[in-house]
Amino acid sequence: MKKKSIAIWIGIFWISVFFAEGIAQETRKFTLEEAQAFALENNYNIRNAITDVEIAEKKVKENLAIGLPQISAGANYNYYIELPTTIIPAGDFPMFGDSTGGGGNLEFKFGLPHNASWNASLNQLIFSGQYIVGLMASQAYVGLVESNLEKSEIDIKEEIAKAYYPVIILKQNKELFDSTLVSLSKMLYETEEYYKSGFLEDTDVDQIKLLISDMETTIVNIDNQLEIAYNMLKYQMGIPFEMEIEVTDNLDELLDDVNREFLLNSSFDYSNHIDYRLLQGQERMAMLQLKLNRSEYYPTLSGFYSFQQDAQREKFDFTASDKKWFTNQMVGLQLDVPIFSSGNRRFKVQQAQLELEKIKVQDEQLKQGLSLKVKTVKSEFNNAFMIYKNKQLAVDNAEKIYQKTEIKYREGLSTSLNLSQTYNQYLTTQIDYLTSILTLLNKKSELEKELTKAN
Repeated sequence: MKKKSIAIWIGIFWISVFFAEGIAQETRKFTLEEAQAFALENNYNIRNAITDVEIAEKKVKENLAIGLPQISAGANYNYYIELPTTIIPAGDFPMFGDSTGGGGNLEFKFGLPHNASWNASLNQLIFSGQYIVGLMASQAYVGLVESNLEKSEIDIKEEIAKAYYPVIILKQNKELFDSTLVSLSKMLYETEEYYKSGFLEDTDVDQIKLLISDMETTIVNIDNQLEIAYNMLKYQMGIPFEMEIEVTDNLDELLDDVNREFLLNSSFDYSNHIDYRLLQGQERMAMLQLKLNRSEYYPTLSGFYSFQQDAQREKFDFTASDKKWFTNQMVGLQLDVPIFSSGNRRFKVQQAQLELEKIKVQDEQLKQGLSLKVKTVKSEFNNAFMIYKNKQLAVDNAEKIYQKTEIKYREGLSTSLNLSQTYNQYLTTQIDYLTSILTLLNKKSELEKELTKAN
C-alpha cells in the first residue's frame, strides 16, 4: 500500500512538471492592435506614468488636509534625582531672618520629585492665501500629469507599431528566401545531373552552389535579426524575453490599412495636439505659481485650542484616583501679517512673471513648430508612398526577368552567370521593395501620431 502511495505522488509530480512546461512554452499571438492594447497596460513607462497620476492625486489630498483640523497629543514624565535650588536675596524676605550675616542669599527647593503631564491640542487654519492657491496648483498638476500619461500612451502606440513592422518584414523576407533556397536546391540537383551527362561545365555547378551558400548565410542573418526584432517588441510591450510571442498580421492587411488620401487630406488643429495641451498645462501651473508668490503678501489666520493636565507626586502613583491633576485650557487666534521682507517676495513675483512670459513665447513657437512638423511628415509619407509604388513595379519586373532567365537556363539558352546576375538583381529589388514598405508604414505611424487628437 505504501509503495502504491509513493507511485501516485511521483505520477502527480511528473504531471505537474509537464503541465508547467506546457504553460511556459505557450506562445501568445498578437495583432498590431492587440500588441498596442497590451502595451498600454504593461509597458514600463506607461506603468510609471499611471503611478505618477496616483501620486499627484494623493498630493492633492495631502494639500487639502493642511487646511483641515489638526489634532495632536503628547505626554511627559520627569523624575528629579535632586530637586533644583532657587536662590533668593535674603534682604527681600526679612521674615526669614538673615542667617547669612546681612546681604546674603536664601536657598530654597521647590516641587516634588515625580512630575507628569499630558496635553492635547487642536489647530485649524482659517485663512491662508498660499493654502488656497497651493490647493488649486496641486489640482492643476494632476491634470498635467494625466496629460503626460496620455502623451505616453500616444507615444507607445507609435513605438509598438515601429517595433511590430520590422518583425513582419523580416518574416516576409525569411519566407521569400526560404522558398528561393528550395528552388535553388532543386536547380542545383538538375545542374549536377546535366553536368554528369556532359551538357554543362563544372563552373555552372559551382555558380549555383555559390548562390546557395550566400542564401544560407542570408537566412541565418535574417533569423538573428528576427530574434532581435522580437526582443525589441517584447521590451516595448513589457513582456519578459523568455516568453514566446508571435505576430499575426501580414503585409497585405497592413498595406490595406494605408489610406493615403485620408491621411494627406486630414486637417490639423494644433490646439488638439497633446504637446500643445501639455504646454497649456504648464502655462496654468506658471500662472498659479505667480498667484502663489503674490499670496505671500496676504496675512494668515489660524485658531487653536489646548488642553493640559499636570501632576506632581512624592512617589510614582499617578494612577491613584484620590490624587489630583491640575488642568490648564487655552483657546486663541494667531494672525501672521507679512510686513517687510527686504524685496524677497517682490523678486519672487518678478521671476514668476518672467517664467510666464517665456511660456507665452514657447506657445507661439510650438504652434509654428507643430504645423511645420505635420506638413513635413505628410510630405515624407507621400514620398514614401510613391517610392513604395515604384518599388512594387520594379519587383514585379525583376521577378519576371528572373523567371524567364531561369526557364532559359533550364533549356540551355542562358548561362549560369546570367542566371546569377538576374537572381541578385531580383533579390536586391525584393529587399528594396520590403524596405520601402517598412518606411511607408513607419511614416504612416508618425503621421497618425501627429494627427491624433488629445482628449
